[in-house]
Amino acid sequence: MKRLITFFVALLLCVGIVDAQGQAKYVFYFIGDGLGINHIHGTELYNAAVKSDMANEGRLSFTRFPIRTFITSHSSSSLVTDSSAAATALSSGVKTVNGYMGVDAEKCPVKNIAEIASEAGMMVGVATNVGVNHATPSAFFAHCESRSNYGEIFDQLLASGVDFAAGSTILCRKKSGVTPEDCIEKAEQAGMKVVQDAKAAGKVRGKRVLLLSDNLKQKALKYANDCAAGDMTIVDYTDAAIKYLERESKDNGFFLMVEAGHIDYVAHDNDAVTTFEEINHLSESVQLALDFYEKHPTETLIIVTADHETGGLSLGYSNYKMNMERLAWQKCSMLTLTSKMRTMRAEGKISWEDMERLLRNELGFWDKVRLRKKDEQQLRKTFEKSFVAKSEEVVSLYNHNEKMASVAVEILNKRAYLKWISLDHTGMQVPLFIKGAGLEHFTECYDNTDVPKGIAKAMGLAF
Repeated sequence: MKRLITFFVALLLCVGIVDAQGQAKYVFYFIGDGLGINHIHGTELYNAAVKSDMANEGRLSFTRFPIRTFITSHSSSSLVTDSSAAATALSSGVKTVNGYMGVDAEKCPVKNIAEIASEAGMMVGVATNVGVNHATPSAFFAHCESRSNYGEIFDQLLASGVDFAAGSTILCRKKSGVTPEDCIEKAEQAGMKVVQDAKAAGKVRGKRVLLLSDNLKQKALKYANDCAAGDMTIVDYTDAAIKYLERESKDNGFFLMVEAGHIDYVAHDNDAVTTFEEINHLSESVQLALDFYEKHPTETLIIVTADHETGGLSLGYSNYKMNMERLAWQKCSMLTLTSKMRTMRAEGKISWEDMERLLRNELGFWDKVRLRKKDEQQLRKTFEKSFVAKSEEVVSLYNHNEKMASVAVEILNKRAYLKWISLDHTGMQVPLFIKGAGLEHFTECYDNTDVPKGIAKAMGLAF
């Protein structure tokens, strides 16, 4: 009985602390596209092994949040959701059909949490490292029957209450004849300030902002482990959004959704190292929100979650072990490795010695990562069949990679005892991490539709 009384006293104290934080005035909503629980744990193991972060156990900025749980993500049409249906659930609290955007299963528009915040006088920001009118960001301002209606979605962005929008480019359907440059002209006519530099975007005053990359032909920013000094990242976009919204909101508060869209792209490729590095970029972005939280601890709410899991990553599959340190020698993404192989082919470098040199330099094979005899045989067979005889590709949702690159990265993953079960989405539950004002509204989050409802309550608003 004494233990029971002590438990309830502690519980009451905790509730008192939560209540004391008050209403959420500043809301940060981070969505890792394709982010799974094993992706997160794998990143921390990778950090500890590869980045000499054993003292901190490789911890990400959000994995020690007070609420650490998981939620279901199915759509109304399938146990395995796509991004638009999941993003609609995460933004509006309503299940819909795969492919639908901001509408319910009957194609009726549903109000989302960003619209509610805007109507309440808060400023709104939406940022992603993929196309600004891609599935996840679009669910926070658009309502249409197909996620592929890029022109319609972009027009709805211009007409929305979004004050700060950031993405790599503006996606356009090939057959439409419309270009990103055409869309930029339309945005400027609508009164938006279009900027292609993150630092400059954070300094804009008195106007709505559209931040894009300096290469509109690229559908996504460079991957984390392909970035050179000066390349813009989701961290830069998050920083610019915070600076703009904090200044321009004039103490009315703001809502910011940040999507780490690259995680899905590289998980579709089954590229573990690049997946982990992208999650590290998400962690750095969340850290910026935590820095803001330190200035406004009783008024700031931070949510980190995912729309679905991609790839079905397994941490350990044989011999009861993992060798994460072997991943230290991968220097670039699978996509960049593909590019290097295509350059070799174009230059006439199609000897095994040339390929062996590339794999030594980019993946550490033989020198740093010992290969088994069957690994070497698989590499040679793939080289002869798909590189010398003809060009073969492995097609994932977003990338067309050289089969040689795909096989090489798969072998490295296996030497670390990591394995993927799919090149696509899975029906696994996804993580949910929450810190800040209004925690009491998230104690019974079981499904992705519960999250935006909790956010609204934390802000003192309602759908």
